[in-house]
Formats: sequence, structure tokens, C-alpha cells
Amino acid sequence: MAVCLAAAFSCKDEDEEPTCSTAWGTELQDELNAVITAGNTWANDQSEANCLAYKTKYQAYIDALRPYGNCSALTGQSRVDFEAALDDAEESIVTLCD
Repeated sequence: MAVCLAAAFSCKDEDEEPTCSTAWGTELQDELNAVITAGNTWANDQSEANCLAYKTKYQAYIDALRPYGNCSALTGQSRVDFEAALDDAEESIVTLCD
């Protein structure tokens, strides 16, 4: 079960001021692919090692998404929802392979 988090905006640091773009999906494709691959590997062989790899890749994806929450266009409830989604995803890692 790979969970893909989505947001309406994304950012890159440019002169220390986040600039928003809609390319976040492309920018994080490698991290997402790693989560999907690890999830498929675990689904086919539910070993402890594969579970740990899955959790590690999932955490790396969440960590890569976190800076996008600094986007100046992500405000109000959108920012709250974005952060809550990341927090929920991070909490789900604990029971990911149960």
C-alpha cells in the first residue's frame, strides 16, 4: 500500500524565498517511485527487512515533501491540511506492515 500525498502547490528554494510551481510531482518522482517499489517488494515478500525498507523509503518521501509546505502560496486551511496530511502519513509508518 503506497500512499501518495498530493498538494496543490509546490516550492523550490530560490534565493532563500520559496517560489511555487506545479512541478512537485516531477520533482519528487524518484522518491515516490522508491516508495512504490519498496511497497511492491514488501507485498511480494513480507519479510522484516522488506518492511523496514518500505518504511524507510516512505519516511524519505515524507521528508522530501515537508519543505514544500513553506510555499508562500500555500496558506490558511491549505497549509494546515498539507501539514496534517504529512503528519498522518508519518504516524501511519508505525503500523505500515501490520
